[in-house]
Amino acid sequence: MAVLIIQHLEVEQPGVILEVLREHAIPTTTRILTAEPGVSAEDLPPVANLTGLVVMGGPMNADELDTYPALKLERELLTQALELELPTLGICLGAQLLARAAGLSVYSGGHGYSDELGWAPLRDVDRTDPLVGPLADAPAVLHWHGDRIRPDAALPVLAATDSTPVQAFRAGPAAWGLQFHPEVDPALLDQWLAEPDFAAEAHRVLGPDALDILREQARTAFPAVRPLVERSLSHFCDLIRARTAG
Repeated sequence: MAVLIIQHLEVEQPGVILEVLREHAIPTTTRILTAEPGVSAEDLPPVANLTGLVVMGGPMNADELDTYPALKLERELLTQALELELPTLGICLGAQLLARAAGLSVYSGGHGYSDELGWAPLRDVDRTDPLVGPLADAPAVLHWHGDRIRPDAALPVLAATDSTPVQAFRAGPAAWGLQFHPEVDPALLDQWLAEPDFAAEAHRVLGPDALDILREQARTAFPAVRPLVERSLSHFCDLIRARTAG
């Protein structure tokens, strides 16, 4: 029994999330389903046998099911995870897939806003939430997305920014979607910026000094962000251990 971590690109790794899971001695297994042609539910462990599920980010739209059939499988996994109250965390695209599994809609682009890219603080954070609450004190977190989740009264919004009304939400007792990237530290950011597609997007949004801007923002913000992310994820780890013990 382990936490299943789903990536969509090799470079979009779980980073700090994986480090914290390992610090708590929680076993994990990682798959990149979009890189496995013909993958099916039979190729994966039953959701009932998992101790948790983490779905990372990627450049796809959450509704590109014909182009990326694995996304349909992921949405089905997330639907089952919600039904079984499995500890679940969706990051960026993973949050959008979780939103779709929970019945919310995702819209392409910013409806008047450009892509949100760079280190900036969250606002309207629900401090009572055990996972998102600690991040209210973060000086900045990394945002890197174009698509947005449409808010819905059925699920509580836990954080926002000016251009993104749903930066975090909760779906049931054990599932969270985070539109931002708590997993990224300066080293992982450097890996992203070494990818031509990532660098080109950064330059398009932030201009010719984009890479220097992002690296400086990371160096400034991350030392204060790391312990808050650890506090945040400790609750997720507690839920996983409770499920394992049960």
